[in-house]
Amino acid sequence: MKEPPARTRIHRQYKPLIEPSKEYLIKRWNEGCRNAQQVYREMKEQGYTGSDQPIARFFAQVRQKKERRKFKHVDRSNETAIKAVPKRPPTASQVAHWIPFKGEQRLDWQQQSLTQRCEADQEIAQSYERIQECRTMLRERKGERLDAWLQRVEDQGVSELKSFAQGLKRDDDAVKAGLPLEGSQGAVEGHVHRLKLLKRQAYGRASFQMLRKRVLQCA
Repeated sequence: MKEPPARTRIHRQYKPLIEPSKEYLIKRWNEGCRNAQQVYREMKEQGYTGSDQPIARFFAQVRQKKERRKFKHVDRSNETAIKAVPKRPPTASQVAHWIPFKGEQRLDWQQQSLTQRCEADQEIAQSYERIQECRTMLRERKGERLDAWLQRVEDQGVSELKSFAQGLKRDDDAVKAGLPLEGSQGAVEGHVHRLKLLKRQAYGRASFQMLRKRVLQCA
């Protein structure tokens, strides 16, 4: 390429602060509370850090859908309660992402969802157990447990874990030698990443001498 490609703008999804509290807003609406400021004060005591404007807009949208004027007095007993939109269940990729975490690293609803899946499916429960054993073995540097762990994976029969275990067996000596060691090549990888980043920033626009000066300046 004669010139670097045009940079694309990354669009990040913005999640409003009020999103986790919508169920509480719906509950207070169904209980008869129509005062947005009152609900705002209640949510602020519960740890809400946003402003009162999103709450007022939410109540206004619900009021508009119910075709009700602001100061119209109605019989609360004859009202139809509104319902919260059901949450989309987590995807397989999200569940797989939670499995290697420690228990305290997961949110309560993530832990509950993962527990339900382990109780419903024996293969998921066994895979979760094997992955937790592998994580503990790596963090505590217990290389002597590797052979027993590989055998349990082989006996379990999950194709993805068996493929991972076979890759470890091909480098068995290197894996067993690396597990007990406290050292890490993370620092070297970090320097390599920094060097590549500086190189790409000046791609096609600077000489080697300029790259050398930038590397030395950032060192």
